[in-house]
Amino acid sequence: MDMTTMKRKLTAKNKKVWLGVGLIGLAAVFGTGTLLLGSEDGHANVPHADAVMKAPVVTVASQTIDSVVTAAGALTSKNSSVLSSKVMGKVVYLGAHEGDQVNEGKLLMKIESGEIIAQAAQAQAAYNNAKLQYDRIKSLYDAKASTQMEMDQATLGLQTAEAGLKAARAMESYITITAPISGQIVEKRINLGEMAMPGQPVLRIEDNGHLRLETTVREQDILFIQPGKKVKVKIDAMAGKELIGTVAQVVPAADVRTHSFLVKIDVPSEKGLITGMYGKAYFSTGSREALLVPRTAVVQMSGITGVYVVNAENTAIFQMVQLGDEHGGSVEVQTGLKAGDRVVADNMLGRIEGRKIVETQK
Repeated sequence: MDMTTMKRKLTAKNKKVWLGVGLIGLAAVFGTGTLLLGSEDGHANVPHADAVMKAPVVTVASQTIDSVVTAAGALTSKNSSVLSSKVMGKVVYLGAHEGDQVNEGKLLMKIESGEIIAQAAQAQAAYNNAKLQYDRIKSLYDAKASTQMEMDQATLGLQTAEAGLKAARAMESYITITAPISGQIVEKRINLGEMAMPGQPVLRIEDNGHLRLETTVREQDILFIQPGKKVKVKIDAMAGKELIGTVAQVVPAADVRTHSFLVKIDVPSEKGLITGMYGKAYFSTGSREALLVPRTAVVQMSGITGVYVVNAENTAIFQMVQLGDEHGGSVEVQTGLKAGDRVVADNMLGRIEGRKIVETQK
């Protein structure tokens, strides 16, 4: 191969190399542009750190609040009654079902018992006969036509028949079961046509108009609770509803395992309240100092509770906090803040970490 041919081949090869390098460089430029555009689009929703935002700001200050002991419990009926059968027999009438509201004296159940009815009729006949005998002897005795012994025997016979009739009527009354109180049927353990047995519970009535919240209170807090004291009560099923109850009873015996006392609180009648609902009682034990922030200042960041603190440069910084009880529209901050801190009072602004804040009125 001569020198001229070799130079031509090297020249062609160098052109191919430079052309490849050029294409690679062009692809890199376009790729970078695409990445940059993608990066810009991907961060379109993230606020710029130097962006200015108007927001209400409040200064955290120490406030005097009521010191409260919280105790959870469930609603029970102040008046309840479990009805049982006293005789054996077939249920021939059942006028009550779960959820029914009944008045005192309403007939709820009737038991078939021919033997008891027959005994009552026999006792009535015996009493009628004894009464006739007594009246005849009494008439003769008043006319001095009978002896004192005959009069005594007639009197004893009448008394015996009367006692037998009362016993028979008492037994007869057992075949009917009536409501001893006004309330709601909350449990039914027997059906029409079934056999009732002596001592068998068949119905349970609870007076939902007079409810109690039964809670357990720690022994170190029981000294602050006395019968007659007013208590704030909240029922879980009635969110936002606050009731004022009254301490009815403090059971004077502690649970040795939990070192707690049972406290019963009378709750005012309220539509929708039924036994079994869970709730909390808030017992006031005095006053104390606490840091409060508006409930609207609290935000959630990836499951973490916090607030946005406005620092000296008027920049919003997320601060994790531990909250306590609510007090009206405010909530107690137990850790994370100090008096004098400024916090953003609007939790509907989204993520504002790093934003410059211009204070406005709430």
